[in-house]
Amino acid sequence: MQWLFLVLGLLAALAELHATTFYLSAVAIAGIATAVVGIWVAHVWLPLVFIAICVALLPAALLLRRRLSAGRTLPDPDVGQTVTVVEVGPDARHLSVSYRGSRWAAVMDSGTPPLPGEVAIITARTDKLLHLAVPVASRATP
Repeated sequence: MQWLFLVLGLLAALAELHATTFYLSAVAIAGIATAVVGIWVAHVWLPLVFIAICVALLPAALLLRRRLSAGRTLPDPDVGQTVTVVEVGPDARHLSVSYRGSRWAAVMDSGTPPLPGEVAIITARTDKLLHLAVPVASRATP
């Protein structure tokens, strides 16, 4: 019966190489550890040993996954793109801009707001609100 857990552990390790979730690595370690423990423990107890090791390793796998993925965020593809100002709000900080063929709500993070028809650059995006900055070249006066 311990061979069954060894095969289970090896299959979980191979599946982990493709899935990269760290949960299957806990199952792989539990399967291999259960096969090793099967040398000293009666075969009747091996499923309980396997479950106990899985339960013990699952929080460690969860913590490891969170720690490794905490610093990995994909960059926002909208940051750095240009938009055309369509309308300036009454408080001159909130704008309506044209971006990707539709109108977006935008806000100026700093500086003076551009006039309608001028170009601004996206510095950040929160949900459906674009944060803008005016390019230095467009504010140059001849």
